[in-house]
Amino acid sequence: LRPTVLDDRGLIPALRRLVGEISTRHGITVDLVVSHLAPGDRLTPDVETTAYRVAQEALTNVVRHAKASTCSVLLARVQNRLRLVVEDNGIGYEVGQTRERSLGLRGMSERAALVGGIVRITSSPGEGTVVVMEVPVG
Repeated sequence: LRPTVLDDRGLIPALRRLVGEISTRHGITVDLVVSHLAPGDRLTPDVETTAYRVAQEALTNVVRHAKASTCSVLLARVQNRLRLVVEDNGIGYEVGQTRERSLGLRGMSERAALVGGIVRITSSPGEGTVVVMEVPVG
């Protein structure tokens, strides 16, 4: 399902709203940095939805599991790829020990794969977590 905010305003304003809600509701400082994209730039609906949903799931994981005080979200167009990075200063975890039932992590990877992209997750105990999504854009 596609959030209506993406249709109404686009990816960047939708992410600004999401980041603001997370900051306000959960007391986590979340910064959004956008590079090589203007607020009015539009990508294909599939790519916008994928980026938004991956960011949403990554931020949900920060709120639920990371015990982080700060988080940064980077959205950048790098040549013919869109890169989304969500990085927190939380407790981290052993990536190889992720439970099979972790539907959120698997869902992020599956969403990215549907548009020809990938998701990489890097984390270790005490070191926070970094989620990187890259998808091709025209």
